[in-house]
Amino acid sequence: MGGVYQPQLDGLRAVAITGVLFHHFGMHIPDFLEYGPISVRLFFALTGYFITLWLWKAEDTANAGGVSVWRELPVFHGRRLLRIVPPLYLSLLLAAVLGVGAVRSDFLWHVAFLSNFYAAKTGYWPDAMAHLWSLSVQEQFYLLWPVVLLLTPRRWFPGVLAGAVTIAFGFRLACIVWEVNPIIRWTMLFGSLDSFATGGFVAWLAGGKVGVQVMTERQRWGWGAFAFACLLMARSLRYMPQTNEWIATIELLEAVFIGWVILATAQGWRGPIGWFLSLPPLVYMGKISLGIYLFHVLVHIVFGPMLDRAGIDPVQDNTVRVLLLTALSIGAAALSWHLFEQPLARLKPALVGHPKSRGA
Repeated sequence: MGGVYQPQLDGLRAVAITGVLFHHFGMHIPDFLEYGPISVRLFFALTGYFITLWLWKAEDTANAGGVSVWRELPVFHGRRLLRIVPPLYLSLLLAAVLGVGAVRSDFLWHVAFLSNFYAAKTGYWPDAMAHLWSLSVQEQFYLLWPVVLLLTPRRWFPGVLAGAVTIAFGFRLACIVWEVNPIIRWTMLFGSLDSFATGGFVAWLAGGKVGVQVMTERQRWGWGAFAFACLLMARSLRYMPQTNEWIATIELLEAVFIGWVILATAQGWRGPIGWFLSLPPLVYMGKISLGIYLFHVLVHIVFGPMLDRAGIDPVQDNTVRVLLLTALSIGAAALSWHLFEQPLARLKPALVGHPKSRGA
């Protein structure tokens, strides 16, 4: 990654997590502005982007030192677990102690990063912890992608990406044609591979570095017009019946838009967009976005009834209610970040034997 840190990418994470919060908290906005579902895909693509960059950097470092890159895999997985497990297990422990939903009976599924398999097995979203399906998918991607990436020469990488896109589209289409429960189509890793591949494609375009100018300013907006047209087409398809085969293309169309957004942001926006994505509060929110995602449903379940009793109605006071729940979610994530996650993160070099690297 060339040691370059692009704060606008954290700003983009903040935009994505805001979409998730507004969607789950029931923010009353016009349908065409509803971007909750695509926000999760954006997180997947960002994961594919950062993990591809990190692995290529590790490979280059290993080759320069004359050692096997496979020695880096324990470091990679150790870093991932140290980043994800502490806040995840904390949120699960709090939910179990508070007796939220069916967390106690489903506890082992969530602890083992199998929440998506649990949802697919039962055919419904697990009470209170339904959002953990995406975290399980990401962890399963972490197990798959390093092996694929390190076994593939970089000149063949576009073929790997094309294969991932084909598998994802074929999986979704098969689920629709065979009338499989839509939850399976949404929650299995195979159905999301094209979103992760989108991030990998952006990393490949930039030659494995952040900040590389792949597009000129004219190309940025020219491709942007095409990407936005793909987004509009995807949005129109979301209103079609779940049995229509064309909805299998939604994620493909969204991936075009997401890929353009990540590439443009990694290069760095100028003007109002760059100013907005670089705002310190937004960048900070992006840094703690994992905690916000993990705690926001718990916050909703615990504090929602309190807001009801305070007369803050979900319909009449919708905006106030959503903003309060959002602020509480950010506060919970900030406490976890500063009091729990960061002290553990300082142990990371000693525990995994590798210096801290931005973005991974």
